[in-house]
Amino acid sequence: MTESTPFPTLNIDLVFDNRGDFMRTRNKSMIVAATTAALLAGAASAATAAGGGPGATLAASTTGAYGNSSISFAGRTYADSIYLRVVDTAADGNHARIRLVTKRSNGSLAYWSWRANYDGNMTEKEWHTSLSDPQGITAVLIQVCRAEGDTLLNCANSEWKPNTYW
Repeated sequence: MTESTPFPTLNIDLVFDNRGDFMRTRNKSMIVAATTAALLAGAASAATAAGGGPGATLAASTTGAYGNSSISFAGRTYADSIYLRVVDTAADGNHARIRLVTKRSNGSLAYWSWRANYDGNMTEKEWHTSLSDPQGITAVLIQVCRAEGDTLLNCANSEWKPNTYW
């Protein structure tokens, strides 16, 4: 039985010249690139495993607000790990908002609750949550806005990312 590890192993044979140095600088670059790629692949696998399933990474930016999100799906109707972050990027007296929008199996859209950052320029807020929709979650995006009270001044959407369970 082999032992399971969350990170892939990387076997590298190093080639040295007669002085003990690498034969070419290119070899160093190739080894660094291969090692970095293996570590990133392992980190991505570990992140997906921690969230429970396939997921999506989203980002959107508009004047005065930036937001990003990562979502792990646990099936066709459930996202078990949702991370939302919004940053107020302007000293204008307005606030930044973020929300999740999902596409249902019948094509209709579900607009989830706004999360707001009222703390001022260059501050950020984060939330961890989950959601369930019996009508299905076929795709997700985030909407990021700059707002004054309940009035949205300008907004941007991320790209749609599919739920791979569909």
